[in-house]
Amino acid sequence: MKIECPNCNASGTVPSHAIPEEGRFFNCPRCKHGFTVMKPRDTSSFLVDTCPACNYSSFGEERFDVCPKCGAIIKTFLERQREEQRMVREQELLNVKHGQGALDPPPEEIVSPVAVVMDSLNPVNLVGWGCGVAAAVIVCMGIMGLLDYNTDEIKEQIFTQRDEHVSSLYVFFRYGLMPWMKVLYGTVIMVTVYFFLRCQAPALKALVILIRVMIAFVPLYLLVCFVSWVLQPIPHSVGGYFVQLINMVLLTALFGIPLALLDRFLHDKKIVSQVKL
Repeated sequence: MKIECPNCNASGTVPSHAIPEEGRFFNCPRCKHGFTVMKPRDTSSFLVDTCPACNYSSFGEERFDVCPKCGAIIKTFLERQREEQRMVREQELLNVKHGQGALDPPPEEIVSPVAVVMDSLNPVNLVGWGCGVAAAVIVCMGIMGLLDYNTDEIKEQIFTQRDEHVSSLYVFFRYGLMPWMKVLYGTVIMVTVYFFLRCQAPALKALVILIRVMIAFVPLYLLVCFVSWVLQPIPHSVGGYFVQLINMVLLTALFGIPLALLDRFLHDKKIVSQVKL
């Protein structure tokens, strides 16, 4: 490294490793003046154009490691700043650990009602709420049928129309069983839908079974009604048979096709992926 006498400006060179960290005393060979030479600091990685202590800026390409305005050593200032930040973070973590200064909770995000509605319109919710509404309608129909069910009045009507005495068991199976089945079936569907909306796999399997039961029950019920109509002691025409058969086909298609499509949709990955398996 190059050294220079501060008295006579005589210059010379000396190896850098020959100068210790605390510096070395030299006597000028020309004027015999004594002076101390300090080992240069390695601050090449801390060259800046703006002082972090006083915000002095060179406003150009000139960079410095010691501020020419306040004299702050950039490396020492930055290291002290990092140490202070580290101590602050450790103190905050210590306060949180002992419950003395819990971090402020994040501000609640404002969600618009439209976003809430759109988020709820997923396949599971759509199927679940649709089946729930259908189940509520079935239960209401069953309850209305039970309110209208009166064994004595039905017996009297049958006797008036046919001049025939029937048993209470016949009246129940003919007029009272179906309302009870509607109430029971609708209730089971609503319970199943509740667990289905909670994305539980057994509820998905149970809902599929209930839908398939309805798909099989509708044509069977219509067939029983047709046979019962045929066995009634009343005159039957060819047109009457044709109308009854057309009604059976139309009603079977009206209920069976949507239920079959729903059964197929329940096996879609959009449904299965959202249900816990």
